[in-house]
Amino acid sequence: MTTPLRIIFIAILLSFSSITFACINPYASTIDLPREGDSLKLSFFLNPPAKDKLPYWHHGFSDDLNLFIEFERVNGKDISKFSYREKSDYAIMQLKLGDKQEGLQILEELYKQHPNEYNIVANLGTAYELNGNNAKALEFLKKALALNPGSHYHSEWIHVNILEQELSDSPDYTKIINLGIKDFQGWLIDKTYKFPQEADSLKVQLAYQLHERISFIDKPNKVIGQLVLDFADIIAKTGNKNDAYQFYNFALSYDSSLKKTIETRVGGVKSEQKVVKEKFQWASIIWAIPLAALGLVFLAWLKAMKQKKQAK
Repeated sequence: MTTPLRIIFIAILLSFSSITFACINPYASTIDLPREGDSLKLSFFLNPPAKDKLPYWHHGFSDDLNLFIEFERVNGKDISKFSYREKSDYAIMQLKLGDKQEGLQILEELYKQHPNEYNIVANLGTAYELNGNNAKALEFLKKALALNPGSHYHSEWIHVNILEQELSDSPDYTKIINLGIKDFQGWLIDKTYKFPQEADSLKVQLAYQLHERISFIDKPNKVIGQLVLDFADIIAKTGNKNDAYQFYNFALSYDSSLKKTIETRVGGVKSEQKVVKEKFQWASIIWAIPLAALGLVFLAWLKAMKQKKQAK
């Protein structure tokens, strides 16, 4: 097959990819979160920011052709002459486009030489997960987290929790983020509630982890469904409640078993919005009464002053 045809073939193949994914750590730069000032630009998560762009949460790869071209350039070369960083990035190419077992073997050798290099340890955990060994993946991702807890916006604890639930005899994906919601309506208005981590940081961490997983994992998927549901709940409690609806619908598209839960969530958010609106209306009325009374007093005073002048 000629190179152009191989590129087209791989691009089509990647667009239908549904392999399990753990966070990849290239030495090259990664895509930044969409922001507007200090806040997340939520409208770009599910909708493209421009005609030639993709949403932040999209299935497939935005850089697949460039990655494949680079892979074709270096594949088959003598990698013994590569630096350890180049070898690590080459292993990532193998994990994405080539032989996952070869990618694992390269990283195992790199780990022997660089046992405390974060990217290599984390990528080795990734390689084990992609090769179906979640126990080893968890072992190395825990080590990577200890080496660099700040990586990926301090979000790798989420990945560790995912693997722990995947390895559990009775997985409970609500425990990944563990918002602890029993009564959603009560939780929504509870001003004493404390998030597992600071809410804005938690939104960023979830946003990044979902960006990584959604790119590789197609629908349906219960882990993604639950994580998007958690993200929507955080938005509903801390942000513009209207923004939460699109994320509830997106969560449902990944896990149809969440239908009743999401119906409860949507109903709860609408009910709270109605209460807030009614409170605002009553507050407006309450404030209007003394203002109207003050206005009448002022008019009476003006009338009295006018009559006083006329009497003179």
